[in-house]
Amino acid sequence: MSREQPRVGLFLFGCFDADTVRRTIGGIPADLHPRLHEVVVMDDRAGAADLPGLVRGDASAKLDVVVHRNPREHGFGGARKAAFEYARLRRLDWAICLRADVDPPLQALHPLLDALRASPDTLLLASRTVGGSVAGRAERPLWRRIAHGLWSGLLNRTLGLRIADYGTSFRAVPTSILERVPYLVNADDRQFDVQLLIQCRALGAPVREVPVAPGWNESRAPGEGLQHALRSLGTAVGYRLHQLHLIRRGRYFVDEGVHYTLKHSEAGSHMQIVGAIEPGSRVLDLGCSQGLLAAPLAGKGVSVVGVDVRAPDEVAIGLAEYYQRDLEEPLELPTGRSFDYVVCSDVIEHLRGRTELLRSARRYLREGGRLIISTPNVALWFYRLSLLIGRFEYGPRGVLDETHVHLFTRASFRRLVEKAGFHVVQERVTALPFEVVFESTGRSRLVRSVSRIYHALARLWPGLFAYQIILEAEIITLDEESIWS
Repeated sequence: MSREQPRVGLFLFGCFDADTVRRTIGGIPADLHPRLHEVVVMDDRAGAADLPGLVRGDASAKLDVVVHRNPREHGFGGARKAAFEYARLRRLDWAICLRADVDPPLQALHPLLDALRASPDTLLLASRTVGGSVAGRAERPLWRRIAHGLWSGLLNRTLGLRIADYGTSFRAVPTSILERVPYLVNADDRQFDVQLLIQCRALGAPVREVPVAPGWNESRAPGEGLQHALRSLGTAVGYRLHQLHLIRRGRYFVDEGVHYTLKHSEAGSHMQIVGAIEPGSRVLDLGCSQGLLAAPLAGKGVSVVGVDVRAPDEVAIGLAEYYQRDLEEPLELPTGRSFDYVVCSDVIEHLRGRTELLRSARRYLREGGRLIISTPNVALWFYRLSLLIGRFEYGPRGVLDETHVHLFTRASFRRLVEKAGFHVVQERVTALPFEVVFESTGRSRLVRSVSRIYHALARLWPGLFAYQIILEAEIITLDEESIWS
């Protein structure tokens, strides 16, 4: 974060009466007052109007205390949605969530505030159990410690995380994370906190536990803790099913910034395109993104010239040349027919002027040169089944990337290329991106085996099983150069 002193908001939840609010605000250590930009009392009682006048006092006079009145009773998660919206509106850097109704140790604000200065863009959890606190073991019954350990272990195993205290609601959330996750579609109950953790995992945002003195119990009613634990496990399993595309959950479509990375699978589009290009060739990569193909092609002695809309300082240094162009505009480059290949890898589905781009690309191909173009297959079996049950969910990546303006079947894709003045000479297909689904580097023996089996199925029935279609085509005319005078 750019500021020397981050703007921190302390949000108090469960403020059902003025005495609780006064006790909580009065317990905030005085040396922390300058470090809190404001204290926000979240009044969940719909229509209540008495708290603003009752929270005044000696302690609150030293702090900027405001009361946030909600139009209805939001519930646990709903109140946090309102708080986070307020934090973003006020341009706070951090929102610290604290339940006033469970008597958390306010001295724990010291390590939490210290940690946020050292851990920007990190979700911080005030953990009652991390590090095997002796005090924590003494104050909690044995059966509760066993149950908590079992619950945490199952969640960690399912999600691939290492968190000791999933149950803590005492946490510091940076607004930089809130701007990139759809927390407003999370649950209105205690599952909100678990879902926010999973959203951080999906985003790749770090989560850190800060050891604090234990002493509060998050569950107020008998059986509430067990019910929350069971539902949390169901939420974790639901996320894994979402990753496998067996179900889709909009709350896990997070903004990862850069959508595309180089896929190393032999059955994926990147490696197949690299394999199709002859050593020593000259390649024009239209819509090159960061220049992902430059590195693997450099090993074949291939010179790659990139074209994309992004700024030059955002592309790979491995490109021989780079031209910043909007591909929706007529393509004009300071070069003639000097390329052996023109590559359009997962680009055409993002463009409205797709035919115009392909027609203009003909001017840069040498006689005998090839266009290599790929796009996702919307007729994939999974999307057919999704439509059958009434689901067609756009997201930040994949076939239904929310930036796609046109979707193709195998037949409509071939027709587009042919209408642009090309003759298709070879078709390739790809497997599902198992290395993305299983978060693999592409070098796992199991993932490679699954990918090969599926790739064989996709070649057998491409219209139904191919994840992407790759066409290699040659030009059918040299345009104005085809006339002899």
